[in-house]
Amino acid sequence: MGTLTQDMSRLCAEIVSLRGSRGVLKKDLAQENRECKRQVAGMMSGFRKAHAEMAEQTRAEQAKFVSNMAAEVAGMLDGFQEAQREMAVKTKQDNAKFVADMATEVSGLVTGFQRARSEMGTKTNKENRAFVFGLEMDVSKMLHGFHADRTTMGKVSRTQRNRFVKDLEHAVKGMRQEVASDLAGARQAWKGMPSQGQKGGEEAERKAKIAAEQKSKVAAELKAKEEAERKARTEAEFRVKAESEKPKHELPKKKLKDDTKAG
Repeated sequence: MGTLTQDMSRLCAEIVSLRGSRGVLKKDLAQENRECKRQVAGMMSGFRKAHAEMAEQTRAEQAKFVSNMAAEVAGMLDGFQEAQREMAVKTKQDNAKFVADMATEVSGLVTGFQRARSEMGTKTNKENRAFVFGLEMDVSKMLHGFHADRTTMGKVSRTQRNRFVKDLEHAVKGMRQEVASDLAGARQAWKGMPSQGQKGGEEAERKAKIAAEQKSKVAAELKAKEEAERKARTEAEFRVKAESEKPKHELPKKKLKDDTKAG
């Protein structure tokens, strides 16, 4: 027997053996499948039974819970209503007492305010009358003093101005005479000495210029003196006016206004 024949014989024997093993495996698989189906069917039946029992128990517990909850809520509502009634009665009593106390206190405050306002008005009227009387007296005195000072200042200023004008007229008259004499001498010198006429003319012009400068200086001094007198007179009048307008007894304007209203 050759090698091929041996191999073929062994292969056939293995095929036959494997076929038998496969048949046995199929039978075992079928048996296991039937057993698994039976176990699954039993498990599903147990699940359905347990689910039904659990549902029944849950429904009973829910009904009991709802019943207990309704009873508790009803009890709480009754307690809330009773507490609300008691609180309403107490709040009404407290409000009535508060309103009565507030009315009494406000009445006392209004009475005290009216009494204080009347007293303050009376006192303010007295103070205002005394202040106005004192102010009128002070103003009268200051006006009298102002008129007297103004009359005296007018007399003194008039006397000084007259004296100053006379002095100025005397000085101007002397200067005019001096200038006229210088001009006459210059003309005489010009006519008598022709060779020195130009020098005499220059001398006359110089003297005339000096006289004009002196005249301008005197006029400036007069103007400065008048300006100083006017300024002193204005300052004196302003000072007297300020003294006359300044009240001796000042009161706060706001307080005086409020006291007048109160009176």
